[in-house]
Amino acid sequence: MKRLAIKGLPLIGLALLAAACVTVNVYFPAAKVEKTAERIVSDVYGQEEPPKKEGTKPSSWLGNFLAFLGPRMAHAQDATSVSNAAIRGLKAQIAQRHQQLLPFYNKGNVGIKPDGFLAVRSTQGLQMAQIAQIKRIVAADNGARSQLYKEVAAALNLGGNQVGKVQAIFAKHWRSQAQPGWLIN
Repeated sequence: MKRLAIKGLPLIGLALLAAACVTVNVYFPAAKVEKTAERIVSDVYGQEEPPKKEGTKPSSWLGNFLAFLGPRMAHAQDATSVSNAAIRGLKAQIAQRHQQLLPFYNKGNVGIKPDGFLAVRSTQGLQMAQIAQIKRIVAADNGARSQLYKEVAAALNLGGNQVGKVQAIFAKHWRSQAQPGWLIN
């Protein structure tokens, strides 16, 4: 009997070890990043958010009573997006540069690349000083965008390998919310 208990001990140990192994699933909060990107890009571009649709109220007294007893719409807009001092500062920098680049967007001198970063597309009709100016502004803006993606990932406690996913979501919004006539490729 004692011999059987000793022989079974390694088997029990292996079973406990296997049970102790935990699979860690890395959760990527895509919805939160989407909401954050949508809000930041619309703020930078100076676009107002589309009006939110409110539910229609029931017209009967019974419907009103049941609606009163039922769940209510929660307005937790701030909880669905990510923000901190660094993100707000970067957003302000990008918004300021956007205002400086706006004439160059409209003339086709600056465009948005598929990765969401900016590029000088044409220097036609620009003086040397203007060319140097937009190159400097585009480089600074791209640096701020890169830092913004890292800050959003850090605020969500994502690993550094998730910054690419954050950037891809922002790129989609930079491009989809661009004004008609801006170069996007």
